[in-house]
Amino acid sequence: MHNFNLVENAKDSLSHAIEHLGPVTRNTTGDWKRVIVDLAHVVELLFKEKPRRIHPAFVFNDIDKFPSNDAFTVGAEKAFKRLQKVGALSFSEADKNAVKAAREKRNEIEHFEFSLENHEAKVLVGQVLSFILRFAEEQLELEWNALCFKGGKWWVLYEYKEFYESIKSTVQEKIDNNEIPIIECSSCHNDSFDIDEGECLICGHKEEVLDCKWCQAPYIYSACEYDEEAELCPSCEYKEGQASTHEKY
Repeated sequence: MHNFNLVENAKDSLSHAIEHLGPVTRNTTGDWKRVIVDLAHVVELLFKEKPRRIHPAFVFNDIDKFPSNDAFTVGAEKAFKRLQKVGALSFSEADKNAVKAAREKRNEIEHFEFSLENHEAKVLVGQVLSFILRFAEEQLELEWNALCFKGGKWWVLYEYKEFYESIKSTVQEKIDNNEIPIIECSSCHNDSFDIDEGECLICGHKEEVLDCKWCQAPYIYSACEYDEEAELCPSCEYKEGQASTHEKY
């Protein structure tokens, strides 16, 4: 019988991601696909392990069904919220951005077509890796920084991690010094999308910036959930949705 607990399962997925991770110029579309899906899987498993350590019932979607063997485990998004409410954990905006970016790109890969520029992919991988290593050490006491992966690939992991942290620091300094008008990027979710240039200064994502017809605030179309006819920023789009719901009831 083969068996992995949550930590072993997460560690295996991380190792598998590293196996497909090479210098950015050599990664194929298939490599990026496997790396991103594996890293998103690691995040989800770690988010289940932390509440499990608080109480085994918290790893299940419906805690009242514990300890049934056929009960469904909690999903990544709900586990993230449960950690904040039940586990009393607080996450920085950088952490929230990493989790959101991993989840969205994984869903895009698994359920639809996807496209990703090399630079954008490298930023995403570095962003998620940084979060995984920090969360694993601080919240689960997992010394994964000392792991020795097969083929001597550990240096590759740090290449991406340090790349992301370095470029983020450099970009923030550029934004501050030049007073560049920015909004949240719809790809990496950092506050680094240059409104004037229509490009994220961190991940390089390019897209047209529109003006909301309600509040006149600039926004990126792909950050919205509904159709383009609304011409509303995400904030006003949410308010409109809330108003429509109340009208029905």
